[in-house]
Amino acid sequence: MVKKLIYPIVISCFIIAQTQQEIKLQDVQVEGNIISSANTIIFTSGLRKGLSVLSSEFPRAVKRLWQLGLFDDIQIRYENETEDGLSLTIVVKESSILGDVHYEGNRKIKISKFEEELNLTKGQRIKPNLLYDKIKKIKELYAEKGYLMVDVSAELTEPENESNLFGGKAKKLTQDIIFRIKENKKVKLSNIRFEGNKTFSDIRLRWAMKETKQQRWYFFWRAAFDQDKFEEAMDNIRKYYRNRGYRDFKIISDSIQYTEDKKYMDLILTVKEGHMYKYRNFSWDGQNLYNEKILSRALGLEKGDKYSDEDFEKAVYERMQNLYMDRGYIYSRIEPQVTPVGKDSLDVHFVIVENHKVFIRNIVIRGNEKTRENVIRRQLRIFPGDVFNKDRLMRSYRE
Repeated sequence: MVKKLIYPIVISCFIIAQTQQEIKLQDVQVEGNIISSANTIIFTSGLRKGLSVLSSEFPRAVKRLWQLGLFDDIQIRYENETEDGLSLTIVVKESSILGDVHYEGNRKIKISKFEEELNLTKGQRIKPNLLYDKIKKIKELYAEKGYLMVDVSAELTEPENESNLFGGKAKKLTQDIIFRIKENKKVKLSNIRFEGNKTFSDIRLRWAMKETKQQRWYFFWRAAFDQDKFEEAMDNIRKYYRNRGYRDFKIISDSIQYTEDKKYMDLILTVKEGHMYKYRNFSWDGQNLYNEKILSRALGLEKGDKYSDEDFEKAVYERMQNLYMDRGYIYSRIEPQVTPVGKDSLDVHFVIVENHKVFIRNIVIRGNEKTRENVIRRQLRIFPGDVFNKDRLMRSYRE
């Protein structure tokens, strides 16, 4: 009898006629397995000798086997059919096993760095997208160092040494990987241009990119491109706009144009400024401890003030929150709800959940190697039994 596939390609006329009836499995065999045991494959498939199944169970069996992540190909073939049932063979092609990994041409990145970042383990299965993913990761590692024009290729080869993986059973499956790297020269960033900026000039935004506490990296576009510094510069632009009223500011895209010799590049940033917002109204809900006048004074923001991310964060989560923490309400929550009104105004509604007052039960002092504990305790401005007070706690810490 000619052997036929019943999944995924052809189903015999007999089985088609019985699609809604159970099919008894007279026998189930496995073919093509090298490392994986036949028992594991049969158990996972759910197709066992003596079992009666519907034809819809065959694709489910294949799906369950795919989920093991061990195979490159899975087919189900029927060997013999009678009125009493069907004999099947599950035909598999096992995925290759990773042997050794070799790197050629790398000078600027050590092999130990690749091993740490690529996470390739001897004995793991080599899946179809593995080489693509690892090449991409290697390029990312080089990009972080300014090598944007690096060329990376990968090849699967026969192992240099005979494999002893899986007790020597994996000899036919084992393959080494060779990554061939051509680093090329670093690419220098020669210019930064902006598109979509109407309020601030390119020159002003370039200087905004440099506003950082780190020392003198800010001429990075005159040197090799640095991915980390680039991300920091993007954050500085966002802060610059959002601290000047442009709450909806976004960097839509960034693109690169290389010179013909690939030694330099221009960076083009496309931005969407949005509208500049000012505060229109402030309102409060849930407050019992303080009235609106006290809360407004602590907030420190006025109607007509230009919106600023930084000022708003300090107002809510420092000044207002401290107002409650100085009275023992350390579990209080202040939830601002900001609503744009028209094109240039914001209404801010604060929902306050005060929760309960907290008292100090005990004060533990540790790490005092030179000063006695009783001397330290005499300097404290807060004591067991007191209502928690953040201001007094910080003064105790400083003094």
